Amino acid sequence: MLPAAKSQARQFLSAGLSLLRGVTGDDAYEKYLAHHQKTSPDATPLSAKAFFKAQMEQKWSCINGCC
Repeated sequence: MLPAAKSQARQFLSAGLSLLRGVTGDDAYEKYLAHHQKTSPDATPLSAKAFFKAQMEQKWSCINGCC
């Protein structure tokens, strides 16, 4: 494979992986850290574990019982 083709293939795969991470929410913590740094640089951000726990609590807090 030519060097230019390898570079294009890597860029394509990298873009696809970024898209996949965005769709699945896998990059949520990185986005949170970037946002937190811009808006509250003096405050300590949540740890990854605390962030994902808060995300799950928010997601499931609207469920009030079983069928």
